[in-house]
Amino acid sequence: MSRDVAAHGRTGSRGRARSASRGAARELSANDTAWLAVVPVGLLVAAAIAVLGPPLSHVLFGHSTTRFWRDSLFVVRPEPVEQARFLVALSAPLLLIAAVLYAARRPLRLPAALAARGAWVAQAAGVAFAVACLLIQRQVSYEPLFSGGGPPFHRAYFKDATLLVALAGAAALLAGARDARVRARFAAWARESRTRRIAATALAVLLVVVWQLHAFATEGTVGREHFAAAYHIQFTLDETAAVLDGRSPLVNFAAQYGSLWPYPVAAAMAAVGRSIGSFSAIMCLLSGIAMLAMYGVLRRVTRSAIAALLLFAPFLATSYFLLRGPLDARYTFANIYSDYPIRFAGPWLLAWLTARHLDGAGPRRRIVLFLVAGLVALNNVDHGIPALGAAIGALLWTEGRPTRARLLALARDAAAGVLGAVVVVALALLARSGSLPHPGLLVRYARLFAVAGYEMLPMPTLGFHTVIYLTFIAAIVVATVRAVDGQTDRLLTGMLAFSGIFGLGAGAYFAGRSHPEVLVASFGAWAFAVTLLLVAGLRGYARQRSRWPGPALAACAVAFGICAVSLAQTPAPWEQLRRLERTGAKIFHAPAGQQLVAETAHRGERVALLFLLGHWIGANLHVTDVTPYTGGISMPARQQLTDTIRALRDEGGTKLYLDSTVHPEMSGALAAAGFTRVRQDRQRLQLWVDRR
Repeated sequence: MSRDVAAHGRTGSRGRARSASRGAARELSANDTAWLAVVPVGLLVAAAIAVLGPPLSHVLFGHSTTRFWRDSLFVVRPEPVEQARFLVALSAPLLLIAAVLYAARRPLRLPAALAARGAWVAQAAGVAFAVACLLIQRQVSYEPLFSGGGPPFHRAYFKDATLLVALAGAAALLAGARDARVRARFAAWARESRTRRIAATALAVLLVVVWQLHAFATEGTVGREHFAAAYHIQFTLDETAAVLDGRSPLVNFAAQYGSLWPYPVAAAMAAVGRSIGSFSAIMCLLSGIAMLAMYGVLRRVTRSAIAALLLFAPFLATSYFLLRGPLDARYTFANIYSDYPIRFAGPWLLAWLTARHLDGAGPRRRIVLFLVAGLVALNNVDHGIPALGAAIGALLWTEGRPTRARLLALARDAAAGVLGAVVVVALALLARSGSLPHPGLLVRYARLFAVAGYEMLPMPTLGFHTVIYLTFIAAIVVATVRAVDGQTDRLLTGMLAFSGIFGLGAGAYFAGRSHPEVLVASFGAWAFAVTLLLVAGLRGYARQRSRWPGPALAACAVAFGICAVSLAQTPAPWEQLRRLERTGAKIFHAPAGQQLVAETAHRGERVALLFLLGHWIGANLHVTDVTPYTGGISMPARQQLTDTIRALRDEGGTKLYLDSTVHPEMSGALAAAGFTRVRQDRQRLQLWVDRR
C-alpha cells in the first residue's frame, strides 16, 4: 500500500510539474511568433488593401497617354486601383518577416499552453480561409468580357473526385510519415546510390518526354491542334522568325514574350532547317531541359533521386495543367510556348543554378549566378525580374545574419552580375546589328498592357488565386523561421525563399490580366512551393511528439495531393503518336498574304508586313519585314503604326502590306501619312505604297 501511495505521489508530482510547465511563461519560438502574427497581419493588410488602394493608385499610376484604335477600346481597361491593391497585398510577407525578426531580437513571453493553442487556432483559421476560397472559386461567374462575348462561365479547376482523392492521399502520406517503421522502410528504399540515381533520372527523362509529346507539332499537324494552341503559336514563331529575317529584338524589334530566347532558337533553326517541326522541337527541348533542371533541384533538396522523382512527377503534371481539351489535342501552357519555355525556362534554370550554388557546387561565385539572373531578367521582365529577386532572396535568407557588410557584398555582387549581363547583351547586339540595345523595348508591351490597360481584366475578390498567394507567403515565412532558428539545411531554406518570392512577383501577370486560364500559368510555381513546404513540414512532423499533424501541414499534404492527381492528365504516348500521324493542311507553309507579297515584292526588298506571321513570310520569301512587331494584331496602339512607318522609311522601303480586317482605322492613318493603296485581294489584304 505504501508503494501505491508513493507511486501515486510521484504521478501527482509529474502531473503538477506538467501543469506548471504548461502554465509557465516561456519565450515564443520563431514559428509560434509567425503563426500568432498571421491573423492580425492578415486583418491589417486586408484593411490597407481596401482603404489605401484608391489614393495610392493616383500616386503610383498616372493617366496613360496611349491612343488606341477605336476597335481596340472595348478591351482597354486600366486597373490602377487593382494594381495599387496588389502592391499593398505584397506587404503581408514583409510584415510577417518583420514580426519574426523583431521577436528574435526581443522574444515575447506567453504561457506555453496559450502559445501552442494560439498557433493551432491561427493555423486552423488560415486553413478554413483557404477552404472558403476554394468554395468561393466555384461560385465566381466570369462574364462575357472574359469569354470574348460568349456566355458567362465558371472555372473551379478541381472536381470533387480530385479533392476526395487528394484528402485520402494526404491522410495516407501523413500516417506513413508518423510511423517510424514506414519511414525506415522508405529511407532504405529511397537511399541514394549510383544505380538508383541513374534509374530515377532515366524515368524523369522519360516522364518529361511523355509530357512534351503533346506540345510537339509539325507543318502537317499544327492545323489539327486545338485552335487556341494553333493560334498562339503564330506569335512565338514570328518572334523567332524576326531574327531569321534580320531583325534584332531589343534593337529594332519589340518582342512580346521573350527578347533573348529568339536568338538561340533562330540559330538552331538556321542549322537544322526552317520549319514548324524544327521550331516546335527546339521549344520542346528547351522546356524539357528546364523541367529536368527542376528535378535536379528536388534531387538536391531531398538527397534522393527516388524521392525527387516522386515529388517531381506531380510538379510536372501541374505545370502542364489542362486548360482545354480533348486530351489527345489538348491546350496547355506547354504548346503555346509563350510560358514554357519562353517565360519559365529561364527562372527554372536559375533555380537549379541557385540550388547548386547553395549546395556548394558550381557556380561558386555569386557574380556568375547573378549574370545568369540578369540574362533571365533581360529576356522577359514580368517573370525575369521576380526570378532575379528570388535568387537574391535565396542567398539573403541563407548566408547568416544580414549584417551591413554582408548586405553590401550581396548588393555589389548582384549589381556586378546584372551589369555583366547587360554588357554581354549589348556587345552581342552591337556585333550583330551595329547598334546598342534600346531599354524601352524591354517594357514596350508591359507599358501597353499594365500601364495603358490593354486587355486587362478585373480580379475576383477571393478565389483559388488567394490560395496560391497564401502559399507563396507561407514559403517565404517558413524560410524566415528556418533562417532565424539556424536550420542547417540552407538549401531547403533558400529554395523556399526562391519559390515564394518568384511566385509572388510572377503573380503580377495574373493580377493584371485576371483570366481564369492565365492563373494556370502560376500553377507550376505554386506546385514548387507546395512541394518544398511539404518536405519541410514532414521533416518537422517526424521529429515532433504530437501524434496528429497541425492544420497547416495537413493542408499542405492535401495541396500536394491535388498536384499529384494532375497525373491523371498524363498524355498517352500512343495517342500522341497517332495525333502526329494524322496530318492535315500545311496552314503555315504559305500563310495568308504570302502569295500577295511574292507577286509584288522582290528578293531583298525592305517592306512592312502587318500580317500574322509577317516575319515568317519575309524569311520564306527572302524579303525583310521591317515591322517592329508581330503583325497588325499586335499593334492596338496608334503609335505602333507610326513606329512601323518610321522603320520602313529609315530603311529605304516603300511598300506596306496591311490586313484591313484588323484595325480598319489603319487605312485612313496610312492615307494621311502619304501612302496610296494600289492593290487588294479577296481576303482584304492590301498593298500600300509610300508616295511621300
